[in-house]
Amino acid sequence: MPATLSLIQARRIALAAQGLDKGRPAGPVTSRTVGRTFARLQLVQIDSVNVLSRSHFLPFFSRLGNYDRTILQRMASTPPRRMMEYWA
Repeated sequence: MPATLSLIQARRIALAAQGLDKGRPAGPVTSRTVGRTFARLQLVQIDSVNVLSRSHFLPFFSRLGNYDRTILQRMASTPPRRMMEYWA
C-alpha cells in the first residue's frame, strides 16, 4: 500500500529539503553562514539574466535575508576557493 501524505506534510518536506524550513539568521550574515548555506544547496545556477538580481544571489537571499554579495564573490574567486564556476 502506498504511503500517503497530507498537503501540509508534503509542503513541509519540500521546504525542508530546500533549506527553507528555518527562519533567517538573527545576527549578521558572515562567510561562514554563506558557506553553510552553499554546503546545503550544493549547486547554484549562474545565469546572466538580471531582472531583479543576478540569479545566483537569489537562493542565498531567500535563505539568509540581506547579505553582502561580495562574500559570495570572494568565496568563488579568492583562495581557498570554496566554490567554482563551471560552464556546461
